[in-house]
Amino acid sequence: MLVVYKPGSGWKLQRQLKWLRAQVKQRQLAVRWYDTSGFFGQDCKAIRTLAQDQQQVVVVGGDGTINLVVNAIHGLPVTLACLPAGTGNDFCRQFGYAERHWRAAVFSAHSIAIDLGAIGERYFVNIAGVGFNAEVVQDMRGNKRAGALSYVWGGIRQIFCAPTISVATSQGPVLEQGMMLLLANGRYFAAGLQPAPCARLHDGQLECMWFSACAWWQRLVVFAAMLVGCHQRLPWVYREKRAEITITTANLMVEADGDLVAQTPVTIRSLPGALHLRTLPETFLSD
Repeated sequence: MLVVYKPGSGWKLQRQLKWLRAQVKQRQLAVRWYDTSGFFGQDCKAIRTLAQDQQQVVVVGGDGTINLVVNAIHGLPVTLACLPAGTGNDFCRQFGYAERHWRAAVFSAHSIAIDLGAIGERYFVNIAGVGFNAEVVQDMRGNKRAGALSYVWGGIRQIFCAPTISVATSQGPVLEQGMMLLLANGRYFAAGLQPAPCARLHDGQLECMWFSACAWWQRLVVFAAMLVGCHQRLPWVYREKRAEITITTANLMVEADGDLVAQTPVTIRSLPGALHLRTLPETFLSD
């Protein structure tokens, strides 16, 4: 077993690590521990090397650490287990597990195959996109001192100053002047917002969400509606399923799983069943 975590003093992280160390000692397991450095390429290479002779990798952390590990282990015959200890924990949120369930899943013999999203050779588990969400991530610059509320404050700031975008794709007409385009593998982002409630982790497709709101008051309505989960009823929200989309517009920042990962033009696609995740036997991903 390889355990990967981002070093820090957060109480959630320390509680999970304390529990896992006690379990390792009790079960007399051979474990390798890796604390991340914050340098994506360096960490990715090191984790992949360490994971070569392992059957399981356990992530203790949040969406950023999960994203790092997914990129490191893609293509290796290993399963991933998660102990949520981050700010948003959006990937883990969609399973509806309590802490005790994630802990039980670490030592479960059951796993499920779920999809990944891919932006070139960079992978994501939740949501990627261009426009408003990328502006929020850039504005935050990793600052999450207010915890989950950091995403809310960041979003409110960008309602009034994020530029509108036009997006041309090779698969369809130009999306003229809007707020953002999201490509969703999972349902949640920004510490609990659910922009893509119809996204599924096992259908081999991405939920494409185009938010055409331009005026600040339209963005405010979209943001408020998303907080209560009724934004899909708005006239400025359009959705469809796609297995792949190529954005041909140049020089748009691309955000995925809370990080800026690329610039357009890019092809974003679904990779069906690319990740094996340790779960409890009764886990069921609804259609």
